[in-house]
Amino acid sequence: MVDLAGGLSKLAPPLGYMRSLHRTIRSRAGRPTQRESAPASAHRSIGSETLDTLERRYHDGEALRAIANDVGMSRHRLASLLRGRGVRIRGASPSSAEVREMARLYRAGESLKRIGGGLGFSAGTIRNHLLTAGVTLRSPQARVR
Repeated sequence: MVDLAGGLSKLAPPLGYMRSLHRTIRSRAGRPTQRESAPASAHRSIGSETLDTLERRYHDGEALRAIANDVGMSRHRLASLLRGRGVRIRGASPSSAEVREMARLYRAGESLKRIGGGLGFSAGTIRNHLLTAGVTLRSPQARVR
């Protein structure tokens, strides 16, 4: 005889969770979402004064997500607007132009730490992007101190 109860008892918690999620989703189906209720033009028209304030808050160290939630826009949209103004987004990967600059500086003899300090990245990030770009790294013993 095969004991099926032991095997099926492991499925009970995930199935119960899925059922509760299904009920939650079904109950939301009749309500309009935030996107549907907001006019389409509300996302396009952001004044330069507002952007100045948002940029200042971001430079003061406030999280991008918190600022975006306060204004009622997505984090991606806010990041895009700030990038358009020349603001460097924290935690973002370097652009292809920045990687080319890293490679140029490294080939000119700069250290990973100095390149990172100048561009706002860690030495490890510089190293990883140089390796990905196919740059041959110098031996650590060959560096000039």
